[in-house]
Amino acid sequence: MINKGYLLGDRYRILDTLGEGGMANVYLAEDIILQRKVAVKILRLDLQKEPQTLARFQREALATSELSHPNIVMVLDVGTDQGLPYMVMEYVDGPDLKDYILQNSPLDLHDVIRIMDQILSAMALAHKHNVIHRDLKPQNILMDKRGNIKIADFGIAVALNQNSITQTNSALGSVHYMSPEQTRGGLITKQSDIYSLGIILYELITGSVPFNGDSAVAIALKHAQEPIPSIKEKDANVPQALENVVLKATAKDPRDRYASAREMQSDLDTSLDPARADEPVFEPTHGVNDDETIILPNFNAKSKLKSTEQKVEDEIEQNEEKELPKKTNFFQALRNHKWWWLFVGLAAILVVVLMFFVVTNNSRNDIRIPDVTNLSEDRARQQIENVGLKVGQIKHRNSNSIKRGKVIRTSPSAGKSLKKGRFVDIYVSDGVGMVRVPDVTGQAYERAVYKLEKMGFDVIRENQFSDNVPVNHVISQSIAADVEVKPARTTITLVVSKGRDDNDRRKSVKLPNFKNYSLKAVQEFAHKHELILQVTPTYSKRVKKGNIISMSPSAGTEVPRGSTIVVSVSEGPKAERDSTVIKTFTITYEDDDDDDSSNKRGNHVQIYIADDNHSIDNIYRDLYIKRDVNFSIPFLLKNHSGELRVVRDGQTILNEKVTK
Repeated sequence: MINKGYLLGDRYRILDTLGEGGMANVYLAEDIILQRKVAVKILRLDLQKEPQTLARFQREALATSELSHPNIVMVLDVGTDQGLPYMVMEYVDGPDLKDYILQNSPLDLHDVIRIMDQILSAMALAHKHNVIHRDLKPQNILMDKRGNIKIADFGIAVALNQNSITQTNSALGSVHYMSPEQTRGGLITKQSDIYSLGIILYELITGSVPFNGDSAVAIALKHAQEPIPSIKEKDANVPQALENVVLKATAKDPRDRYASAREMQSDLDTSLDPARADEPVFEPTHGVNDDETIILPNFNAKSKLKSTEQKVEDEIEQNEEKELPKKTNFFQALRNHKWWWLFVGLAAILVVVLMFFVVTNNSRNDIRIPDVTNLSEDRARQQIENVGLKVGQIKHRNSNSIKRGKVIRTSPSAGKSLKKGRFVDIYVSDGVGMVRVPDVTGQAYERAVYKLEKMGFDVIRENQFSDNVPVNHVISQSIAADVEVKPARTTITLVVSKGRDDNDRRKSVKLPNFKNYSLKAVQEFAHKHELILQVTPTYSKRVKKGNIISMSPSAGTEVPRGSTIVVSVSEGPKAERDSTVIKTFTITYEDDDDDDSSNKRGNHVQIYIADDNHSIDNIYRDLYIKRDVNFSIPFLLKNHSGELRVVRDGQTILNEKVTK
């Protein structure tokens, strides 16, 4: 336990305990630099020396930090304090989705779709980056006071290209939300997450999970064998189209489920449309194999079901016996031919000639260029020189996939051959480049998506009725034009016109003047009149914190129910931080395989800064790293310019001025 008042990493003052888990404890803390509350997850003291636990903690930090999305809890900082790893995240002041369901069930179906859309939007981005969560459940989904969803706890998430997805460790997660293949220890894919999302949608609609039992094995068997209980039998008002979304997402065979979270979201968004009122019940194409073995960890072997392996083997053998008489044995026919020896001789000569050409060709190619992708510049230089080649120019390029400081490629490329002593150019990554967001409002949706995706953005679509904007044209975009961002880490939501709602018989709503209303009052008005509320926090010296500054559309406007209303909410006066500059940089980890030192703690990193509060002669941070680490350091530059110096293992790797 960390005592209240402790200053973690010289920056985060511990205020209270938010939760205690098996791997880490979570604390409420105050960032004394930026004067805001944050959540700090700290690895438990008794688990520091357990490699698997430390790897899981580091994996959560890595997986979450690479996913920048408004519905995923943001990682703000990662570091160590006296050898204790910690992770700083945005603080979400609100309940988890499990508590929200318990307190508010039954939920309005429009509210269900609004919540689920945010979850699916976040998982679409995670899956695009090949990150599988593996433990999706309402307890890992947070909701702030404005109703915004934040997915947390990527502690057992893995990337599809990592070797850690194996049959021995794939049965992880919570059994109430676990897919059948996960309980059987099979290979986990994006469809496994989609199954969990289907169970969450079921719980949002009905207020309870579909399967319960006396033991985890009993629940797992129900997921594997029994159909999902009918939602319409519990509530006849639930449209069949909405139940079909649950049925397709939770199909026993992954091939019957949605191909992606985005496909599930598109189907969900139209599930309440009157045009789908007579939709038939979803029927899966593939059957249920109900005698697969359940291999949930730590459960008694008696709970396993009968394996089908022998049955399958017998069936294969029977099929092979039936087919053998029909097949022709080429080599037997050749041997029976009277000229078989001539064919054998020609084949032998052909093999010798081919071997001669291969050997001759290899002798001409002097040195093959090694593949140094993703290595540091120094390691790449060393490998190239070790094979007898020389390093030519070092060229820097932006890259969306290769980390800053690592090699993108060589010229000539890896695998090509050069004569000994020839030069090879190295291209080194400067990280993701910044681009200006274009203005796509008023454009056709397909054209806007093409433009944004070509620049590297993830695009999410939201449909809305509009009297002014033509059908399938963009009404608004979530990130304003000309803002500079990194496309590979940015998701843009486009609100697209559905045209006039001619079939909507409900009356339009006349908007009152929300100025100086409390946010709670506006939320109640929006809920009562079925309006979608979009809140934008804004600093203000004149309007009381928590009250409305402005609104769009303006007061007196009549809008159809279901329209989006944008309000600007006062955050109070902005603190004087104009003199604070945040410097962000990455320190790469250098793994010296030839290091015989007994000190295996990693690279020794010392950071020195100079600003109004610090001297360049004093150490600002002193730590050891075993991976690439991102840093964001605030400089107070009210009276002076700043300086940053980074020393790794006794060598200065960064020394630059910092100005406003």
